[in-house]
Amino acid sequence: MTVLESLLRELRETCAGLPDRREGPHRDGQYSMADIGLSAFSVFFMGSPSFLAHQRRLEEGQGRSNCQTLFGMTAIPTGAYIRLTLDGAPPDTFDPLFYRVLETPGVLEPFRCLDGRPVVALDGTEHFCSRKIHCPRCLKRKRSDGGTEYYHAFLGASLVAPGGNRVVPLPPEFIAAQDGRRSGIASATPPNAG
Repeated sequence: MTVLESLLRELRETCAGLPDRREGPHRDGQYSMADIGLSAFSVFFMGSPSFLAHQRRLEEGQGRSNCQTLFGMTAIPTGAYIRLTLDGAPPDTFDPLFYRVLETPGVLEPFRCLDGRPVVALDGTEHFCSRKIHCPRCLKRKRSDGGTEYYHAFLGASLVAPGGNRVVPLPPEFIAAQDGRRSGIASATPPNAG
């Protein structure tokens, strides 16, 4: 088994273990949690904005899709179904997979450039923002018009190397309110910095 096959197997097992909040008995033909999680992951892996629709067209025209051959998926759910089913799944479930990649022999070598140490690139981003929809984990900020925006943000990190054409992503760190609560006004000033 290749390293990629091993990592994809571990990803499938992790997705299969995601919490299934669907109610009632499971029906024949119902999407497995593994297929739902892998569908969400595959969009990023292939880098196509309409990946799932493209996979369905491949399956219709060729008899098999990349989702089946690469990820071993049996069915491809819609984007809306993926979001509905995975909403609320703990993102840190996937952290061990990031560390497993780092433990793979030879992976770190191309990134050792500062006296043998890797370089880490950091980038913060928001992945949700609304004035109406919010949850207990949302950060919030006041806008100049007096309104309040609710948002989620995280800090992403990747191993990089000068002149390299590959990166190794590290687990994301989700940003919490500065006062330590799960929600509140986000601030650039730490508490008690008075």
